[in-house]
Amino acid sequence: MPVADDAPDEGRPPLTRERILGAALAMADEQGIGGLTMRALGKTLDVEAMSIYHHLPSKQAVIDGIVDLVWAEVTLTPEAEDWRRAVRRTARSVFVTLLHHPWANRLRATSGGPARMTYINASLAHLRTAGFTPEQAFHAHHVLEAYIQGYVIQAVDFAPQDPATEAVQRAAALEFLTAAGMTALAEHVELHGTHLGSSFDFGLTLLLDGLERRLRA
Repeated sequence: MPVADDAPDEGRPPLTRERILGAALAMADEQGIGGLTMRALGKTLDVEAMSIYHHLPSKQAVIDGIVDLVWAEVTLTPEAEDWRRAVRRTARSVFVTLLHHPWANRLRATSGGPARMTYINASLAHLRTAGFTPEQAFHAHHVLEAYIQGYVIQAVDFAPQDPATEAVQRAAALEFLTAAGMTALAEHVELHGTHLGSSFDFGLTLLLDGLERRLRA
C-alpha cells in the first residue's frame, strides 16, 4: 500500500525529485505519455500521489522534467573547425535519442529546461562558427529540427510490428503494382524493407550541402 512521503520506512529509498523523474521517464517509455498519471506514478514509487507534489508542483512539471532528461541524453559535439561534422554528429545524436523516446518527439514542454537549452545553444553555435549570420543560423536550426523530428515520426510509424505478416503484404503489394505498371512505386515499396533507415543520413547530407552552398554564396 502506498505510504505518505514522510512515513518512517528504513527499507524504502527517500523520495527525491531525481527518483520521481526517473520513474516517470521509465513509465513514459514503457506506456507512452498517456500512461503517465500522478496516481500511477505514486503507485510505482509506493507513495501517495500527493507526496510527489512536495518535489514537483504539477504533472506538467513532471513532464517538463522528463523531457529535459531526454534532451540530456543528446551527445553534444564540441565546437570544431569542421562545422558539417559537428552539425551532423549532433543531429544524428538527437535522431537516435528521440527514436529511443518517441513520445518526447511529439511533445513540447512548457519551458525550455537546461538540457534542451544547452542543445539549442550548441546547435546554433556550430552554425555561427561556420560563418552563418544570426538570421541564417535561426532558419538553419529550425529546418534541421523539423527534418529530424519529422523523420523520427516516419521511422516510428514505419517500424515493423509483425515482420512475417508485413513481408507477405509487401509481396502482394509488389505483385499488384507490377501488374498495374506502377514500376517506380514497386521499386520504392521494395526498398522500404532495407533502406528506410539510411534515408536519414541521405537527407541530412542534402541539407548540409544546401547550407554549405548558401554559406559560400
